[in-house]
Amino acid sequence: MANIFLRSPFFLTITTGSHLSAKLELTLDSTLRYTIIKNATSNRTVFEISSLARDYYEPDYNTLDTVAISATWYAYDAVDGGGSQLATATVTHTGFEGYSDFWEGVAGNDIDPNDYELTNTGDSSIIYLPDSTASFAYDMNSGTATKATISTSASSVAATSGNYTWTIERICSAKYTPILMRFINKNGVPQDQYFFLKSSKKIATKSENFKKNIFNYSSSNYDAKDHQKQTFNKNGSYRYTLNTDYISEAYVAVMQDILLSEYVWIYTSGGTSLTEGDYRPVNVVSNSLIWKSSLNEKLIQYTLEVEDANDYINNIV
Repeated sequence: MANIFLRSPFFLTITTGSHLSAKLELTLDSTLRYTIIKNATSNRTVFEISSLARDYYEPDYNTLDTVAISATWYAYDAVDGGGSQLATATVTHTGFEGYSDFWEGVAGNDIDPNDYELTNTGDSSIIYLPDSTASFAYDMNSGTATKATISTSASSVAATSGNYTWTIERICSAKYTPILMRFINKNGVPQDQYFFLKSSKKIATKSENFKKNIFNYSSSNYDAKDHQKQTFNKNGSYRYTLNTDYISEAYVAVMQDILLSEYVWIYTSGGTSLTEGDYRPVNVVSNSLIWKSSLNEKLIQYTLEVEDANDYINNIV
């Protein structure tokens, strides 16, 4: 059994001395979803399974969702799954909505079951939180992703694996209300990132236009108050500019992680000018990031822009 990333390829390879084809039965979350037959090349058949399993990932801002994968393969001595069955085996995996880096190669898509910091801190082991605020962090322990609870007063929290400790740095933001961003990080687990400095909100609109005929043939005239250039399909969405506090140089890895995440939410307490007191799905508009260092910038701070992942006017159909 392995813990694998669903945003990077994971290959199931069947190698025998004589098989000419193979069949894969892929069961995801206890339901048979795919049956695939492939012919062998030099008695070797390769199936890529993570992209298939990812179709059944259900993102949730509040809980860790994974995909239970069970892959049973059969090898045959004729093409197209014909002839006699030569061998069979079943392997099981747990799929996380994460990814490995290109330069890690194929071997990078296999999470260490006993020592893996699933919460990304850029290897700094620092988590930034407002005063009197609870949170959480994940690590891999005995093959299972385990959630460690951070209390409202904690200054540190030990990973369940016992291999490291996160330091909790409390930041007092008397002037601005901290903005909480929650995102699915590169390891496929929910993670919180607070933006403590000035944040702003604006609305961006979009529309289509056409030139309308306003000429009245019955009077050979037109009404100057009519719209000759007519707008339609007008809608908009809120955009937010968020600013971190001054953070560790290592946190560039977390900012990069946010830019590469496909599932992001923001939350603030009700009554602020930024949002209305609930988790809001957003898309990250910022598409580039300058790596900052203490040597060049002295104090390191980042700005990100995000946009509501829905139109302002309800147009669900």
